[in-house]
Amino acid sequence: MVLQNTIKTAAQTLNQNSQVDVGSQKGVDVQIPRFDKNLEEFYSICDQIELHLKTSIKCLTQQESSNRYLLLPVAPTRSESLSINDNTLTYPQFLATASAQVSYTKEIHDTLVAAAQNISPSD
Repeated sequence: MVLQNTIKTAAQTLNQNSQVDVGSQKGVDVQIPRFDKNLEEFYSICDQIELHLKTSIKCLTQQESSNRYLLLPVAPTRSESLSINDNTLTYPQFLATASAQVSYTKEIHDTLVAAAQNISPSD
């Protein structure tokens, strides 16, 4: 719809300008919506689509990593009182595992930053 409005506005503007150039029309009789506003809205929607696609790709990548590195499925409920198979993580166990992984990753990052600073001290 936005693309149609943008193209329609461009065509109207082009037609009106050509009529003025040919001399069949003296000036602007009808105010045509501004082409740059429609084009800006079109690009804004394109940017939103791009962000949604990038987010979707990151979600898929996260799901693949989760399947690869967390070999046990996670129970869909938060409660531990349900009888769950031994080969299923409860939600609190999953949170503890994810927290431990984040902490470990932060430690590795901090160690690498410290090592880089020791190798080339800043002036």
